[in-house]
Amino acid sequence: MFKRLPILPIIAFVSGFSLMTFELAAARVLAPSIGSSTYVWTSVIGVIIAALSLGYWVGGKMADARNQATDIAWLCLAIAATITMTLLTYLSLIDTTVQSVEDARIQGVVASLLLFAPTSFLIGILSPYLVKLKVTSLATSGQSFASLSAFESIGGITGTFITGFILFGYIGAREAFAVVVFLLLVSSWLIFPKVRWIERAVVSFVITLVCLASLQIITPGHIDTASAHYSIFNGTLDGKPVRGIATGPSGTQSGVYINDPNKLVFWYTQRMAEAVAQAPNHDRILVLGGGAFTLPQYLAKTYPDSIVDVVEIDPELAGIARRYFNYTDPKNVNMIFEDARTYVNKSEQTYDVILVDVYSDSSVPFSLMTKEYGQQIDRLVADGGVVVVNMIASPHGSCSELLKALDAPYRQSMKYAAYKTHQATSLKSNMIVAYSNRPIQWAESSPLNLQTSQTYTDNYAPVERIQQNCQNAT
Repeated sequence: MFKRLPILPIIAFVSGFSLMTFELAAARVLAPSIGSSTYVWTSVIGVIIAALSLGYWVGGKMADARNQATDIAWLCLAIAATITMTLLTYLSLIDTTVQSVEDARIQGVVASLLLFAPTSFLIGILSPYLVKLKVTSLATSGQSFASLSAFESIGGITGTFITGFILFGYIGAREAFAVVVFLLLVSSWLIFPKVRWIERAVVSFVITLVCLASLQIITPGHIDTASAHYSIFNGTLDGKPVRGIATGPSGTQSGVYINDPNKLVFWYTQRMAEAVAQAPNHDRILVLGGGAFTLPQYLAKTYPDSIVDVVEIDPELAGIARRYFNYTDPKNVNMIFEDARTYVNKSEQTYDVILVDVYSDSSVPFSLMTKEYGQQIDRLVADGGVVVVNMIASPHGSCSELLKALDAPYRQSMKYAAYKTHQATSLKSNMIVAYSNRPIQWAESSPLNLQTSQTYTDNYAPVERIQQNCQNAT
């Protein structure tokens, strides 16, 4: 059978595809409750690799002891079953983990062990089984192993690109899990489909039924794109109904009053708009980080003769903003869908005002906290211009280290800095800091005086450690 059809290479391909799609979707399902920092990715990848390694060891022993081709069919069914259980239980397990453990690093490890290790372990068992059946003589054992490894790697590459570039642009993480379940169910029937077909049909039917039922558990308001997972929710602020959008558990990135969408909702957007109003000029405005485009739309309407360039990495946010946040595409707003650092590096345009609001959940990409970034942003500031930055830190306590790291790239080339903080405590909160080479006439602002600002580089920026120290501040 295996000589007539390339069944084993096909299953190896599906195995590699399933592993990488599962890994990418795994990180997505953790994002709303635990976050999407490097710590979370480290937890997911580390646990999956550890489980795979254990599976390779166990699978090698099992394959040598049994050498049964039908075991592959049952392994495919078992992997599909564990993924289905992940779909069925991940919401409650993640909630329990977050409530039981405070440290995000430990949360990521525990959640990954509970949700992703069983599937990875079984995928690890599958690989040596395939090799055992593929090898027919010692003379060609190396070639047999290499060919299956190649198909598994090609499947992994295909799964990575298709999931990252295509699937997440059209379906969510849980639907990506379901795609993997379907592929594994089909693969299980490639191996001697007539052997114990009734039992296999019953198991396949149950897995399919539970998988489809699990897709209905998720509440509406969750959107996956190629760049991120978004939660859209309704609430109240100051007694008024508000709709917000978030990319993680630590805060709301943008929002609108449902009954008054033209009014800025949050303290930090109000202060950033205030800083723009008091800037010497605002004919050309750059906004790094679009969010739901509430601030760019407000500026475009307030200054109809100005040009507002908005740099946002996720093109899907424009449609989300139109659908949920009353974005109306003002004519003087230019959307630039690109990474903020990439745009800053290559742009030759200068701006009277640059607004930096690049938070994902509660963290800033390290590439926007370095000396090289500061040198590039300085090129874009017009004479007498101002850079206004939304920071989540504090000038006090252990969060002051984070503030110094955020401050340093701008301070290295701009002489004056003033800030306003939403909460004058050691706990982190929104701070709006304005930088310029001219004195800043910002009403009721305070000079930002830091004894030493640590300047990091593109080569070394320990962002996760600094942000974790601030996160743990009490």
